[in-house]
Amino acid sequence: MKTPIYILFCASFFLLATACDTTEPGEPAELFPAPVNEKISELRYCCDDPFNEGPPVYGSGDYHLAEWSPGEIYTVIQLRKLTLEPRTSVPFVTGEEYIGSNAMYMTKSLTENKLYTVQVAVYGESVGRLDTYDLTSREFTTIRDSSYNISSIRIRELQDGSLLKVYYSYGNTDTGLEAGYYRLSETGPPDELLLAHSNPDGPKETINGFDLSPDGSTLLYPVHHAFVRGDVYGGPPPTLVRLNLSTGLRDTLPVTFNQQQFLWARYHPSGEKLVVSNYPRNIVGIGYRSVDLDSMYIVDLNDYSRRALDTRTWVHYYSADIFPDWSPDGNYLIYSSGVIFQSDLDIGTYSIYTMDMTED
Repeated sequence: MKTPIYILFCASFFLLATACDTTEPGEPAELFPAPVNEKISELRYCCDDPFNEGPPVYGSGDYHLAEWSPGEIYTVIQLRKLTLEPRTSVPFVTGEEYIGSNAMYMTKSLTENKLYTVQVAVYGESVGRLDTYDLTSREFTTIRDSSYNISSIRIRELQDGSLLKVYYSYGNTDTGLEAGYYRLSETGPPDELLLAHSNPDGPKETINGFDLSPDGSTLLYPVHHAFVRGDVYGGPPPTLVRLNLSTGLRDTLPVTFNQQQFLWARYHPSGEKLVVSNYPRNIVGIGYRSVDLDSMYIVDLNDYSRRALDTRTWVHYYSADIFPDWSPDGNYLIYSSGVIFQSDLDIGTYSIYTMDMTED
């Protein structure tokens, strides 16, 4: 008698899930428990078993930032492709491919089937050259060298079928390049300066977290202020500003954020709300355990209400939760999270998590 196909699939899925779950009873389980929020799922764990009591967990890597495209996810700092199981409702990785080049930032152009990556010379600074990686030919091409001091790039497909590609540059006094947001020219330099804007932190910003609205009409960018040194960040809180790319008019979102720096924003596919995060700055100094609990928010663009998300992935101490983005259908968030070790207040290596937003 033949075994029904659905039974074979369920058995295979159970065995695969069991093989991936290497948590042992006792100390490791207490140190690395399940995420705080039941809507959170671990997509990819960064590290091997810290107690060497079992086989490596998935594959070691620092999943610092991830972008979700249909059926797959791309990550940095190690540039990797994760393949998703299409037959399950909860995101589940079935394969991982190391592409072979480290990058601080990455985004995908679906139309071109290419990755756009910012390659850096110094870890922790996003300034670097802009490369493309052709997913068909598997070749890298440098399209703007490191003198452009590029931080990040966003891409939107417009109604006429053209692509809007905007990058942020910290500028270069040696070459006369002004800091600001540029529209990438398909035929080569010079690129069009859309908005002159200088960040006081420069490359120490880590990554410029600007975004383009889904219809390509609006540039949404963070405005930061000079860092005031001390045990915790001091100075005015950052803000988010919208630039209408047709009229050139600007307005500041009437939303208050905490005093941490490095605002990062991503439009929901509907264009009606944002997920916003503050990169953690309050981890230094005696007596400070972690970042503020409300370091990631949903902002409703209809009434500008702000709702904090509990994205913590470690109950013993807080976690540093950064760089969120939406799934293509807008039903999930994907973000990176690193545990903060109680002994020295250091942030551990980042893993990737998803949060179910279907009831949001």
